[in-house]
Amino acid sequence: MSNKPLKASDSKKLKDLFAKKQKAIETTHMCPEYMYIICEGTKTEPNYFYGLVDEINRKYYRYVSDNRIKVEGTGKNTKGLLEYAREVVKKRCPEAKSVWLVYDKDDFPYDNFDNTQFSAENRHDKVKYHVAWSNECFELWILLHFQEMNSNIIRDEYKKRLDGHFEKMGYGKYEKNIEEIYRILKDKTEMAIKRARKQYEQYGNDPPSKCCPATRVYELVETLQQYLS
Repeated sequence: MSNKPLKASDSKKLKDLFAKKQKAIETTHMCPEYMYIICEGTKTEPNYFYGLVDEINRKYYRYVSDNRIKVEGTGKNTKGLLEYAREVVKKRCPEAKSVWLVYDKDDFPYDNFDNTQFSAENRHDKVKYHVAWSNECFELWILLHFQEMNSNIIRDEYKKRLDGHFEKMGYGKYEKNIEEIYRILKDKTEMAIKRARKQYEQYGNDPPSKCCPATRVYELVETLQQYLS
């Protein structure tokens, strides 16, 4: 058997053949595209998506060499989240086809909240930017797993209501740093999506700051769920 190195032309043919075979495998198994999920928060939001994304990455690890979907919690405010996303994706996931920004209204000015959506969705770039905001807070998405929400309430009231639901399930009071939050809510996801879509669509073309209570987190969850069906 010859130990001579492959000619450059033969090496290229092998690489092309491998790439073609890998592409066929990914297409056959509907493998995820490269995606980066950037959360404003550092606890609840990333913990939730870590759980969901880990389930997806584990499903496809046999067919792809790396995790196609990545999640990061940043602690950045709404105004700086988009610019941070542009920089970090270039460095850490240049293959990304789409980027999702997960953020809350909280106490940020209306203009910052509205402009983040406008700037992201109108960004002319090879990467497609999406938004998954919540008005007022991410806990709205969690609460929709248990009940309808048709009126705005203060943040403390979200905590109070979630305490009741979590205690009934035997998990004690709701805390923002629950690592298993996705697993706890998983069986109720479809109902949460249904409620969130109905809630959001009633606002029509209103700007995000006028949509309260409302959340677009369900859009990201639906996008991810397609890889688990």
